[in-house]
Amino acid sequence: MRRLSVLLLVTLAALLAGPSAQAAEVYHERVPVDDRFVNDQSCGFPVEVHITGVAIIIEQHGNDGSFRLFVGQPQIKATMTNLDTGKTITVNISGPLHITEQPDGSFTAVETGLWARRVNPETGEAGLFLAVGRRISTVDAEGNESVQFVGHVIDLCAELAA
Repeated sequence: MRRLSVLLLVTLAALLAGPSAQAAEVYHERVPVDDRFVNDQSCGFPVEVHITGVAIIIEQHGNDGSFRLFVGQPQIKATMTNLDTGKTITVNISGPLHITEQPDGSFTAVETGLWARRVNPETGEAGLFLAVGRRISTVDAEGNESVQFVGHVIDLCAELAA
């Protein structure tokens, strides 16, 4: 009974404190994805890319001027076809991505899980890659960027060429 009384008092205090003590409004949306395009620059041969699934977008603007974005893609897949040979592969590119931006313009972007990339996060080499792991990009208020990647990379061009 005492625990319930404390919970009710805390809830009442939060409600009476006004909007500045309450969490900022949150926006969320489910977005169906069905995108098809040809990439003829990354692998040295044309690759048709077909991305399908559903993305979940959650945005929150903080009372302090901060901004947070979450993009979850729990079922997003990319089917890639080498248009010269017909070889096809399908990869899970489910993410997710978390971005936190501060009022001074600095931000942190964190990618975890599986991501399709046109640049190898370990070497900077151009191509098509599946990054598996965690990539953290931090940009300070002056625009200085630092990037950390922990995980491994799969060369999708090599798989499509085989």
